[in-house]
Amino acid sequence: MTVHDRRAFIIGGTGQIGRATAARLTTAGYAVTLGHRRARPDATHPDGVTSVQVDRADTEALLKALDGHDLVVDTVAFAPHHGAQLARLAGRVGSLVVISTGAVYQAPGLPVPIPESWPTVERDAHDYPAGKAALERHLLATPGLPVSILRTGVLHGPYGTSLDHWSFIKRALDKRPHVVIAQDGRSRFPTTAVANVAELICLCAQRPAARVLNIADDPLTVAEIGARVFAVMGHEAEIITFEGPSRPDGLGFHPWNVPEPIVFSMDRARAELGYRHAVSYDDALRADIGWAVPAVSEAEAAGGGWQDVFPDLVARHGPDVWFPYAAEDAYVTGG
Repeated sequence: MTVHDRRAFIIGGTGQIGRATAARLTTAGYAVTLGHRRARPDATHPDGVTSVQVDRADTEALLKALDGHDLVVDTVAFAPHHGAQLARLAGRVGSLVVISTGAVYQAPGLPVPIPESWPTVERDAHDYPAGKAALERHLLATPGLPVSILRTGVLHGPYGTSLDHWSFIKRALDKRPHVVIAQDGRSRFPTTAVANVAELICLCAQRPAARVLNIADDPLTVAEIGARVFAVMGHEAEIITFEGPSRPDGLGFHPWNVPEPIVFSMDRARAELGYRHAVSYDDALRADIGWAVPAVSEAEAAGGGWQDVFPDLVARHGPDVWFPYAAEDAYVTGG
């Protein structure tokens, strides 16, 4: 039985990052508390994990719950007022890790790869990336706050409401003989396995400091991602590409559809903390598939579909561009 001699608190602990992090921390000897907005009397947790009800809007109650922990992880902070809350933890916790996003990097003209020193979006913007960037600035300017800010790519892992790889997973389930991809299949957009986020969080906890770190998978092209998904699922399909963006009918669409490569540098995490991927890309895919396929099957049995399991995919790209099989078949046959 693991001895849990350190204490960690995860804000947003039931999301995909929170679940993966709780599992990783318990193996590292932490007793983990998950913070919830609503009471969950029927919730069950593995050894070393408990949960408490806490209202994020009640700063005093939140700080009281966090006081004295060796590690606090915030997976859901996204605005400057969250930074003001967390800044008050200076001197009160051993280490703070806050999840941010690579969307904070200022574009266009991004280098390949993007280092953490690249400028972030303007202060006067009022969208999600700007909110995250303002949150980062507030925390990094707080004296005595050992905060590690992790900039992720598009997350993938069990229990998420978005899984870009579903674009290929469903095609394998449907036994499609081919897939047509725009931008010559060369688009690169960073993905991040939640198991690897959990690994980096654990490393940050061991060496508290004020820092910013990228966290992303190996920078594969979209065609390489498709091939890896098909290989893991034992499916053979021809990957056909064409130049330029996807068509209005969805032909060529994929969620990594960017004309210029976006790649995160992982040099700092490796040099400062000795980071190495906790799971390979293929093993991360196996975890994605192992959760997603039964989850979609359950939704379909209840009269729904994959859109109910991954509502964020629909919110980001719409419902109609994902699987234009008729258009693909016509393109391949020259019809």
